[in-house]
Amino acid sequence: MNRTHLYLIRHGESAWNAESRLQGQADPELSERGREQARSLVPVVAELGAERSIVSDLTRAAETAELAGHADALVDPRWRERGLGVWQTQLEAEVPKEDLTAFRDNRFVPEGGEAWPDFQARVGSAIEDLADRGGSWLVFTHGGCVRAAIAYLTGADALTIAGPSNASVTVLEVTPRRRLRAFNRTGSVRLERASEPGA
Repeated sequence: MNRTHLYLIRHGESAWNAESRLQGQADPELSERGREQARSLVPVVAELGAERSIVSDLTRAAETAELAGHADALVDPRWRERGLGVWQTQLEAEVPKEDLTAFRDNRFVPEGGEAWPDFQARVGSAIEDLADRGGSWLVFTHGGCVRAAIAYLTGADALTIAGPSNASVTVLEVTPRRRLRAFNRTGSVRLERASEPGA
């Protein structure tokens, strides 16, 4: 059986990332720094040799895909960021610290927001579709989706998974085994032959 990999690429820095403004499913553009980060992905994604690409329907991911040389990526809204409801557009400093902490610990969901189990199930369904289609995929997406994908695929507690950097690559092996191969890589992403368990 051929190995199928998902190369999850977090979008470059957005204008709102730069000012610590909560985005969720709001749709800001990349900052100039984010555009530079996206352009720097061109040799990285070429090295990966993925056969196809897919992208969130949000602008910051679409811009990243385009500047990285994949303007023709298929759009799948299941790869969009977790919904933050009434918090979207607010500065982090404007949200009560205890509520933000409880949200990050999955103990609280803001009004109109997306509960973690629903979010992880959405991302999981997107993973299963790509696994069924086979081949290796570049997935231009968001930090929350990277965490949800790792938790879904490996069974890890989402609270133990750090958020990835902007314009980083995380690699999941979907078939024949399901495992995390690389996390939060910037620059070259060379995958050595995977060792067998216990080796």
